Amino acid sequence: MFDKLVTLFLVSIAISRAGAQGPNLVADPSRQVRGSVGARVDAFTIRSTGLAATRRIDIVLPESWSRTSRRYPVVVVFDGESNTVATAASAGQLTRNGMMPEAILVGIENVGGDQARVHDLTPPGISVSGSSLSEGGDQFLDFIEKELLPAVDRQFRGGEPRVLIGHSSGGILATYAAATRPTYRALISVDAPVTIGNNWLANKLTARAAVAGPPVRYVSYEARFGWPDNAWTSLTSKAPASWRLRRESLRLEGHETLYQLSAYLGLREVFSDYSRLVTEEKPAATVLPYYAGLGESFGARLIPPQRLLRDVIDDLLAEGRGADARAAWQLLAEGYGAPSDSAQLLAEISAAEKRTAPSETVESLLATPFPTPDEARPFIGDWVGDQWMTANEPRTNQKTLRIRVENGRVVGEMLNPAAPPEFATRKVEYLRVTPAGLTYGFLNQMRPRGVVLWEGTLKGDTLSGVQRWGGVAFSYPPGSGVDPGFRYIRVRK
Repeated sequence: MFDKLVTLFLVSIAISRAGAQGPNLVADPSRQVRGSVGARVDAFTIRSTGLAATRRIDIVLPESWSRTSRRYPVVVVFDGESNTVATAASAGQLTRNGMMPEAILVGIENVGGDQARVHDLTPPGISVSGSSLSEGGDQFLDFIEKELLPAVDRQFRGGEPRVLIGHSSGGILATYAAATRPTYRALISVDAPVTIGNNWLANKLTARAAVAGPPVRYVSYEARFGWPDNAWTSLTSKAPASWRLRRESLRLEGHETLYQLSAYLGLREVFSDYSRLVTEEKPAATVLPYYAGLGESFGARLIPPQRLLRDVIDDLLAEGRGADARAAWQLLAEGYGAPSDSAQLLAEISAAEKRTAPSETVESLLATPFPTPDEARPFIGDWVGDQWMTANEPRTNQKTLRIRVENGRVVGEMLNPAAPPEFATRKVEYLRVTPAGLTYGFLNQMRPRGVVLWEGTLKGDTLSGVQRWGGVAFSYPPGSGVDPGFRYIRVRK
């Protein structure tokens, strides 16, 4: 409740300071928009000079908005009276799970009935539902870019990237915007009849793909309408490598039912490289540079997901990298407000900064060259046996450590036929021949984000040993019963 009061107070200050730089968004106490799944939707109006009309606007602010001073991406939603709440529910779920950045949602409600909606959402040059060839789509996009977005930026700290979502006629205008407006880095078209006007829209976007410009992320979700196969093939063949395109048919949905699912899938797709899930196989020290590198594609710096930043701080502290952990904490505080346990975190970070830099790091382990075929010759082949976490764990002798030469290079993999298919084969990422035998390992894809090293001694045809954590300060709790080890026997052919 306190956070909501603070948000309303800050919004009122922002509105009062907006000045005469353009039309302002004005709170509309005459109507209430009921959100869902925790989303708060605030009602506003804006008087548009370009449209010579007052439009109803729905605003959903990010959860962290009242605790920060930074700018946020903006997601513009057509048919706001129908789609704002559904989009907010989808965006909220994705944001909470670190799969898209926190963003300001701006829903534009329709006025004047179906005919006025078609006028606003139809670009000049095509006819929709019997409309003329000179409808107001360009004028409506001008209103968004020259009046609405500047107001959102001034009053609510909106910023880049801009995302546009439209369903049916809204999908027509979203596709047209992808072809003609560099304002938007990502566009989501939901069941748009792209075939109208002899593929006029498809041809427009394909022509845009052949011209240099900012990268585009465009997705189309389809049930009743959508893209012709040959037109989509033409688009994907001509689009530059910097474009991200996806088309999917939602076969169990209808034209009226697919919006909620499409909003979720579309936002997840256009931000797929932002998702914290893409970092599961990355060392902790590479996570912040990875997100910094996304800025070129999105046209703006994106703060990494809150949940991920907390994990990265802990992982970097486990690696003894105090300076990197401090940088992650600063991003966390900037992006989401200083966490309640900041004093403890900063004390741990300061202590880590005073310690000697670690000689063994996750990156150095993963960068260790594999042995040459000659060096690895005593270990080439299959080794069958077991790995275990506790001494009492049953031994099945079903696991295989396979060392082989592929294209002149040594590679290794762990095979476990009893595991689910997606986990049945695990690539060995660290392999070193030692005086005692062989050490192999891989990056832990959970936490701690260290390298799981299995250090083996070779005696005859038996390779056995214990497991330790590489690159991180971690040990199993005393009394836990965890005592990892392994034993493999060479398969003689």
